[in-house]
Amino acid sequence: MELPDYIKNRSWKDYLADGITTEVDIPEDMSLIDVYKYNDENFPDHVMLDFFGKEFTTKQLDLLTRRFAAALKDLGVKKGEVLALWLPNCPQFSITYFAAVYLGATLTAISPLFTGRELAYQINDSGAKYLIMIDRFAREYEKVADKVSLSKVIMLNVMDEEIVVPETDKIIHYDKLLEKYQEPLEFDAKIDPKEDIAIIQYTGGTTGLPKGALLSHSNIVSMLWAIKQGSDYMIENYLKENIIALSVLPWYHIYGQACELLAGCLFGSKSYVLPSFDLQRIAEVIREGRPNMMLGVPTMFVNILNSPHMKDVDMTSLKFANCGAGALPDELALEWERRTGFRMAEGYGLSETSTGAITATVWSKLKRGSVGHPFPNTLVGIVNENLEFLPVGEEGEVVISGPQVMVGYHNRPEENKLVFFEAGGYKWLRTGDYGRLDNEYYLFLLDRIKDLIKYKGHSVYPREIEEVLYEHPAVQECAVIGVPDPIKGEDIKAFILLKKESKGKVTEQDIIDFTKENLAAYKYPREVQFVRSLPKSGVGKILRRTLREKEAKKRTKK
Repeated sequence: MELPDYIKNRSWKDYLADGITTEVDIPEDMSLIDVYKYNDENFPDHVMLDFFGKEFTTKQLDLLTRRFAAALKDLGVKKGEVLALWLPNCPQFSITYFAAVYLGATLTAISPLFTGRELAYQINDSGAKYLIMIDRFAREYEKVADKVSLSKVIMLNVMDEEIVVPETDKIIHYDKLLEKYQEPLEFDAKIDPKEDIAIIQYTGGTTGLPKGALLSHSNIVSMLWAIKQGSDYMIENYLKENIIALSVLPWYHIYGQACELLAGCLFGSKSYVLPSFDLQRIAEVIREGRPNMMLGVPTMFVNILNSPHMKDVDMTSLKFANCGAGALPDELALEWERRTGFRMAEGYGLSETSTGAITATVWSKLKRGSVGHPFPNTLVGIVNENLEFLPVGEEGEVVISGPQVMVGYHNRPEENKLVFFEAGGYKWLRTGDYGRLDNEYYLFLLDRIKDLIKYKGHSVYPREIEEVLYEHPAVQECAVIGVPDPIKGEDIKAFILLKKESKGKVTEQDIIDFTKENLAAYKYPREVQFVRSLPKSGVGKILRRTLREKEAKKRTKK
């Protein structure tokens, strides 16, 4: 199949900042071990992590990591075996993660919000033989201990306090292992970056059960090298100082893992690490640590801006913020700018693309609602249902090609047939997102294909309605879905979390009237429901699917 000229010619190159290129050289034989070594060789005495005031230099972390690697090797962890991490963000996450990398093991990280049932699913699906977890999750683990076939479970306490769960044949304490193994392991794993799987990253399960995206070492390294080009540019031309990050993105998710934990090895950046999204602690870190960078998702930024803890906090140190894993509402972007004095960047990617594919940087031309241009080495196109590439300006499914695109889904041959196709000598990934490119090759996302609402034959994008709802001064968070209707096909329903001060003062009808004034007659919500909270994925993305399922159940009962 022939590719359009704009893809062949990388036509977006004319709209990139000076110094940003469409291609970067990726070291072919580089693995995640080499990424970690790069940090140790270039920034040994640099403070890498700050955890509640306790600082860890690269050298200190490296020593702890290699001692823990020696312990894992002695326990029998071999190259290619799957090791699961069930931890919040903490120094031990970095130590255990890179210790597994040393041995050439494959990692799968599990959401700290998971129940025992969800934990068991991921362990069994990934084939993990080892689990490293915090003692606080012991009760959930016990519920499913007999449903998972693990060789060993290593328990730790993030604050290095005594672990109350007793040791058994299977359960071992992390601190005792570190005491026992004082001699650091030397690198000895032989990695084939293209063939060896570094991470099995589970998707948020927006369509049925979560699937494991198999990410090779070279998938992730190519992603990191693309990030490095932009970050080097940012440090030199925009921040004019080194990165000091407020690290609140969960590292179990590929967004936090690639852009904070791994990318941090390439710049000698410092991270204030928070184990949970704690607004009081975030306020303290911004006030005292003056971080200049924060990566997040829309709900995180919304909550920071609306938190009483942040009321008197000077946010002007946050020169760079990037929003990903969900559409950035215009109103949120404008409010962030008002509070910090700086524009917010936006990115688009998937677990299947090792996190990133497209980025709207703060040094490119501002186009509200656009996620920007492709990363280096990345191609983007729009196709119709027959997988034919469409001209610029037409709407269709977003497809991506690049070295960061996953090897495939773990044990899902049928899914792999559906999600990949070949065109122009490239392997393309179907994203399941609707979008269009404008005449300067900026990508505009319209919505998830599965979230599209069909109201009386009209195609209605929930995101467009949500944009309008966020402009209402009483709305803190919102989600719009289609609900089954025998006459209209689907009706439009909005779920709204009101700001504290607006509760009891704003009615459902007020919201409907507001949207009526700002949207075409077939687009405004016919139903509005006020809620105490909205269902979210572990990374903070609002899950419309969960709302649809609940509504469907409610309506069948009627």
